[in-house]
Amino acid sequence: MKYAYLAAWAKDYVSDQAVIERIYLAAAGLYISLKDGRTLVLVLSARDSFIFFRETAPVAKPGPELWPQLRNSKIYGCRMHNSDRIMEFYVDHTDMYGECKKYTLVIEFMPPKPNVILCKRESMIVVDAITKYSLSDNPMRMVMPNQPYYPPKTSFQPEASAESGFPLCDSQTLDSANAYFTLCYARSMQDSDNNLALKSKLKLLQREFKKALKRKEMQELDLQNAEKADYYRACAEALKPVLKSIKPGQQIVRAINYLSPDLEEMDIPLLADKSPQKNLNGYIKKYHKAKNGLEIIRVNLAKTEAEIVRIGSLITRLESGEDLDLESGDNLQVMSQKVQQTDKIMNLRVDDNWHIYIGRKAKENDYITTKLGKAQDWWFHCRIYRGAHVLLRNYRKQEPGAEIIRLCSSLAAWYSSAKFSVNVPVDYTQIRYVRKPRGSVAGFVTYTNYKTCFANPMDIRTVRRELGL
Repeated sequence: MKYAYLAAWAKDYVSDQAVIERIYLAAAGLYISLKDGRTLVLVLSARDSFIFFRETAPVAKPGPELWPQLRNSKIYGCRMHNSDRIMEFYVDHTDMYGECKKYTLVIEFMPPKPNVILCKRESMIVVDAITKYSLSDNPMRMVMPNQPYYPPKTSFQPEASAESGFPLCDSQTLDSANAYFTLCYARSMQDSDNNLALKSKLKLLQREFKKALKRKEMQELDLQNAEKADYYRACAEALKPVLKSIKPGQQIVRAINYLSPDLEEMDIPLLADKSPQKNLNGYIKKYHKAKNGLEIIRVNLAKTEAEIVRIGSLITRLESGEDLDLESGDNLQVMSQKVQQTDKIMNLRVDDNWHIYIGRKAKENDYITTKLGKAQDWWFHCRIYRGAHVLLRNYRKQEPGAEIIRLCSSLAAWYSSAKFSVNVPVDYTQIRYVRKPRGSVAGFVTYTNYKTCFANPMDIRTVRRELGL
């Protein structure tokens, strides 16, 4: 990121004594969650690094907590270095004994390895860092705990200040560095995050697919052995009369097959390190196992083959660009149940940004509101009348336009008891503001921070026709 843009952000920063709630390590950087509900996002990517305030907290913990000693600390201000893309935040922490500890949070935005370093303010001794390295890793300087911090020496020359705004690739210009960085994250970094999530889901399913193939191979081998039940029985019956004639270490014995109509002779393999009686017992055990397990193995093999088909179908759907609600902690049965339950719900995919789901029953309403919907998704419901919960999946985490709001409101009005009315009041808000009280009946929720619009009911076929789908 340009030095001038980072310097403009630091200049705009207001020292409002923000209080740190938690600091989380994320895949692309650091999340500093504040007591006032905002999040200070530090994007530390080799491709681009910057900082911005997000007005909402992350939906879930982005990663492990970092530096718990900074909980309830106050950020008093920040400054930009004059020589390079290095920003400092001044943090004060007062412990339970009233002792104030002063820290400096140093953020190095330089590629290819941006870093965040926590130092003691007076001495600038390093307390901890996201990336640590010694002189053997970097002969120019070290970043290690209990060592003094020195900024890197580079030939970088800061460019002129950004006084003419922050231009975007589509000819737009923003007048705020924070708005510019927020949009940069939404347009580029979130696409990268979505791709990583898709790859993670594909990797998960491909791993399950390999497991199923291996299990099928083992079950087919068990089936082949189970189909030899008659052979194992014939071996056992043939061995009984000749047990006393078998010599120690003998590997094959020729005996009469008493189950053959012609009483033909057969060669029976023996385990040389086992006694004749143990060889006989082994064939009897194999016979009973094969006889009793044949039907079970066939049933399990059929289940495994069906499982392979299901996983292959999920992989195909992911590769085609469909976003499935899968999580790494789910087993295959849970994944299949989620996908089957989602597929049963009436839905309409608008484009790569939006997907509409309509719950026509109380259980479906509960599922799309409490299970399927994410914090950034939008939720619609008639204000007065009983009806469907309409969920607008927000894949790109953006604000919906007036047209998509109108269509979702019309669907919520149609799939309600007011379907034959006009100007039906429909409330809409984000899922993060929808709550289901514990013990409440299916389909009952409460919500806040909503807006209301008046819509004319339209069924899903009419909406599909208006969208040209």
